[in-house]
Amino acid sequence: MRLDSFLSAARLFKSRSMAGEAIGASMVFVDNLPAKPARKVMPGSIIEIDLALYYKKIEILELPPKNMPKSRAASLYRTIEERIKD
Repeated sequence: MRLDSFLSAARLFKSRSMAGEAIGASMVFVDNLPAKPARKVMPGSIIEIDLALYYKKIEILELPPKNMPKSRAASLYRTIEERIKD
C-alpha cells in the first residue's frame, strides 16, 4: 500500500493530498529514511511524522481493508512515541 494512502486511511492526515504535501516537505520518514508518497509500506514499518506542532512515531500493525469504518482507523497502528512541541 502507498504511504500517502495509509496515512489517510489511518486518519493521521485528513486527506491523501495533505499527507502527500507533508511527505514532499520531508516531514515523514519510513524506517529512518526520507519517504516519497508512493513508498510501499507494510505491517512492521515504522513511520515518523515530524510536523511543526507535534512529533509522532508509529508502527503499522495491519493494512486497512476496503471500506473500513473511521472508528477502526486507530487499530491499524501502534503509537511508539508522541509529543507536542513547544
